[in-house]
Amino acid sequence: MQPVSIIKGSIQLAGLLFQPNITSGSLPGVVVIHPGGGVKEQTASVYAERLSHAGYVTIAFDASHQGDSGGLPYHLEDPNARTLDASAVVDYLERLDIVDSERIVVLGICAGGGHAVAAATGDHRIKAAAIVSAVNIGDSNRLGWYGNETAASKIGGLDAAAERIRNESTGAEPGVINYVPQVNDTSAPPDLQDAADYYLTARAQHPNAQNIMLDRSMPLLLNYDAFAFAEAYFTQPLLIIAGEQADSRWHSEKLAEILDDRDNVRKVIVPGGRHMDFYDIEEYVGPAVQQITDFFRGI
Repeated sequence: MQPVSIIKGSIQLAGLLFQPNITSGSLPGVVVIHPGGGVKEQTASVYAERLSHAGYVTIAFDASHQGDSGGLPYHLEDPNARTLDASAVVDYLERLDIVDSERIVVLGICAGGGHAVAAATGDHRIKAAAIVSAVNIGDSNRLGWYGNETAASKIGGLDAAAERIRNESTGAEPGVINYVPQVNDTSAPPDLQDAADYYLTARAQHPNAQNIMLDRSMPLLLNYDAFAFAEAYFTQPLLIIAGEQADSRWHSEKLAEILDDRDNVRKVIVPGGRHMDFYDIEEYVGPAVQQITDFFRGI
């Protein structure tokens, strides 16, 4: 593994390159997209490292405005920028002599899964995609974590965000939102209680994952749909992995339904699995990595 810097226009993305112990040849490349609120050192690196052992050149990277990457304002969650980040990493992989530019694929976890779909929908240099515990971050903000709310119910939140952004423009501190609840907040959905245990405890806590995003993110998120044009333009092979017991499973089911006429889409629902199990619990990560490896080998 080695740190790398990836140029995306005026922004430098911080990445971690995982490469097999091979110095020549033409290997497949994998863009690994981290979850919302996460950074490259967490579950994205778990998958990137494991896939490199299977013969893939992989890059886990921090999104624009987050982690060690550039882009102002810091802590902005800009889903359109996240989609473009993936294409910038494809650019980087294409320039590596060891990578076969016709065998570059994308893997995304949680919100990174939604971004992986959006990236592959528009960038057909990406030859296949795999998504794990996928979340369409636009839908999750519009419809709630369970998917049972209405988009119109978020108008008040937009109005409140607008007021805080206005105050910021006149000198107030930027307003921020938490990605996950506090540990032991039993009022939160079970997936998000599990996420608090992952991000806010020694289990996977990282100083660059501070559990905050700017209020300015909310208008961007509510106006974003990772699956918007998948029916028309997503043509590549797709592997969907989700836990049977995950509150977020509806995102995976929705995408599978959008693409239900495709014979190159494979959906795997793992018995007993919850959303966060696929981040670092070997019982779920190990088989997921094997399924992803086998799926990408067929590309």
